[in-house]
Amino acid sequence: AEAAREALWVLAADEDLAVDHLGEDWARPRETNRAEGVSTWAVVEDAGRFVNWNNLAASNRTARDAREILLDLMMFCGDFDAAVRVDALQDYVDADEEGTYEADFYRTGDAPQAPPDRALWAPAELLRVHGFTAELFRPRPRLDPDDPTGGDLSAATVLVPGPLADPIPVNVNTAGRDVLMGVSGLRQEDAVRQILALRQVQPFESLAVMFAAYPEVAALLEGSVAVASTHFRVRARAAADGQHRTVLAWVERDPRTGDVRILQWLEGEG
Repeated sequence: AEAAREALWVLAADEDLAVDHLGEDWARPRETNRAEGVSTWAVVEDAGRFVNWNNLAASNRTARDAREILLDLMMFCGDFDAAVRVDALQDYVDADEEGTYEADFYRTGDAPQAPPDRALWAPAELLRVHGFTAELFRPRPRLDPDDPTGGDLSAATVLVPGPLADPIPVNVNTAGRDVLMGVSGLRQEDAVRQILALRQVQPFESLAVMFAAYPEVAALLEGSVAVASTHFRVRARAAADGQHRTVLAWVERDPRTGDVRILQWLEGEG
């Protein structure tokens, strides 16, 4: 827990809240050898480098909605039944009863259940949704970097716990190719390649720079992307005498003050 708290202090000390990128102090993994033979490791990852499953439950919408983004991302990751799964998840988390996969659908079968009709709090809840299996989240080796369906869904998505007013935008300074392909649409591969190349030279300090370079995607991405992040995941572990303790935490950082608020804190062994 100490390593996780220290990582959060580094995050809270970030002086430039307008831009987040992978070269920041908070983004560097930290390994420490402590007293009494304890070794610790911690890393902070911004949620903006992933697509958040709970964006489907956000009350507000963006120019390109969360459903379209998830559909494109899942198809880019080789899932050709993505429409069924995304529709099922949408019905599982939304508050209305309009859809194929609402409460009546889950009352049938060997293990009847009732959809929560709310944002999810744990990744395990995804496996209760029609069409979602553990196989969907197994890492996929990238055999061909140019494969149009070679993305890895396990590395491109997260579940930020709890309800949202607005979908969590993708951070164009931290997101990988798979995520950028999903958020921009499968026909924007050239633009995605250029975005990845340009940010290697210098992180984007504003969306205006990127939108000026790629006006054809500006309308699509409005509200779906950002150059800074507000939600972060902290993973930490401590080891001593063959025993291990872990921490997984989700936090929200105020974009104006930098104050960090804990959304979820889970400690475990192993």
